[in-house]
Amino acid sequence: MSDYRLWLAALPRPLAEADARVYWNLKDPTPALTEALADAAYLYVGSWQEAHTSERPQSGRSPAVRLFDWLFLRGTIDDYRAPTLNPQLRDELTGLYRPRPDDLPSESVAAHELESFLAGHMSWYLLPEEMPPTGR
Repeated sequence: MSDYRLWLAALPRPLAEADARVYWNLKDPTPALTEALADAAYLYVGSWQEAHTSERPQSGRSPAVRLFDWLFLRGTIDDYRAPTLNPQLRDELTGLYRPRPDDLPSESVAAHELESFLAGHMSWYLLPEEMPPTGR
């Protein structure tokens, strides 16, 4: 049984800082944020439980939790935003997704599916979601 699920939401347009602030602070979504998430492309990445988490970012014991932690840091440090998918972020995410010897068992999509999704959405903006909007 999973406590957390990670879907990557690739948005074709940037979020305004005010909308990104609402998103990262888990406030009720603005109409612009709701619209952006409805227009996003989604990929299910995997799941994790509390035992997979770590106090140190990028150190989680599941590929999905490491991606979530990294996107959260990239989206909230310095200013609020949806991080832009560029070659550097792609490489960071695929590196964090690689299995590690101390990973605990967890559900994860095949690495080539993640790589294909990222390659197909370069210059888009990424947000971690627990699930896509209903009706998708």
